[in-house]
Amino acid sequence: MSYDPSETEASRRILLELLDELGFSRDFGLVGGWAVHSLIGGNFLRATGREFLRSRDIDVFINCAGSFPRVFSGAIRRIGFVPGEHRFRYTLVLDRESMKKLSEEEARGRPVFSLIHVFLDVLGNRESGEVGVWPNGIVAEILRRGATRPLFMEGRKVQVPTEDFLFLLKVDSFLKGETREKRMKDACDLYGLLFYSSPRILELLKEEGWKAGMASRGLRALLEEEAPEFIGEALFGDRFKAGLVRRNLLRQLEVLER
Repeated sequence: MSYDPSETEASRRILLELLDELGFSRDFGLVGGWAVHSLIGGNFLRATGREFLRSRDIDVFINCAGSFPRVFSGAIRRIGFVPGEHRFRYTLVLDRESMKKLSEEEARGRPVFSLIHVFLDVLGNRESGEVGVWPNGIVAEILRRGATRPLFMEGRKVQVPTEDFLFLLKVDSFLKGETREKRMKDACDLYGLLFYSSPRILELLKEEGWKAGMASRGLRALLEEEAPEFIGEALFGDRFKAGLVRRNLLRQLEVLER
């Protein structure tokens, strides 16, 4: 499984523009595939000689208390995002060849294959009257505890959740996956977090019963599907490494449930 490089490059460019527009804020951070890529990319490259999977979509979280939603709403509007099919989803359309941003009117009538759609999903700790968000209990817990860490994405400082909470967000996404393609990407991100982020990730997940229980459900779901085959192919270029991937996941599950 591999996303179209033009689409992941478009997503990367727009994400960097968003980070430049907002600057660093404790009321904002990355989740989803770009958070995983930024967090573990260096470790994965050193271990395998390969770049970790990029993301096609942009997923962020915001603190909906206070004035930040108004700041965020203005920033995404200036970049060119417009409301999408869900309240929490925003869309930006680019010309595939030139990477030029297109208005809705400019994009209308053009062949679908000539366009790239960049989707921005916004998670929050509660509803907001300023911007469309998906209220998410895990995000609310992250913000309540301050369970974040700063990192740099191409020189831009940004927050991401700590490894255990990012893993739980990915489990939540995997279990609710909209499409098979999305679920398989989430599976790769989960595997990457388990083996290329903090060596303490299982210890952190085991600190509280609800975290351990949710993580166990995620790992069991991974093992019940064809995810190990996709992980072997997508991360290591070898579908026949599925057996090794499966054994590694089983060992992590055993430690988690011990």
